[in-house]
Amino acid sequence: MTLLLALVVLAQPADAGAGNRMVLPRAADHRPTVELRGGFDARAAPASEGPASPFICGEFTPLRRVGLEGCGNGAGVLQNRDLSDFAHFRVRVTALQRTLGQWNVDVIPGVGWAEVQRGQDAAGFRFGEAEPGQVEAAGAEASMSVKGMVEVAGKLHGTIDLNAGAAIIPGAPEVLREGAQPGAGPLLPYLAVTAGLGF
Repeated sequence: MTLLLALVVLAQPADAGAGNRMVLPRAADHRPTVELRGGFDARAAPASEGPASPFICGEFTPLRRVGLEGCGNGAGVLQNRDLSDFAHFRVRVTALQRTLGQWNVDVIPGVGWAEVQRGQDAAGFRFGEAEPGQVEAAGAEASMSVKGMVEVAGKLHGTIDLNAGAAIIPGAPEVLREGAQPGAGPLLPYLAVTAGLGF
């Protein structure tokens, strides 16, 4: 879905006179930005939690094309409820950028790692196969985002981000065994929609 939306946006005719044109990111006019977004994600989780859950993302973009992002529901950190979490830690690099009226629309691939967690958070990250009773596991992930940004006031901007991807977490079947689908494997796809503000 994310890839399809990106193709539709990029397929529109470029007309510089109408303010609808393909642009390339330029480092010369960029300043570091910080964003905080909230929304929902759809991912592997115990059936008792439903198909989607609240989701927050923080992103720091020190360079025009490069951002560092962390996402999750804050289970065990921001809230003490006994929830599962699917957290993401990634580097995102803007591949394409288009201006549509007052909106900047970016296509952003990302790579990093993800962690699934069931119950109370434990310190550190556990890569590889999980041992019996292990409550969290981590592995590599890749994602693709379509992100829209619009100026709100001064240096403040609004943003909407549609992100889809998948992680390969060898220990996920053990960690998510309660409430997981029979035969669930280490490949965990996900979809997230978030919106927020940045400066």
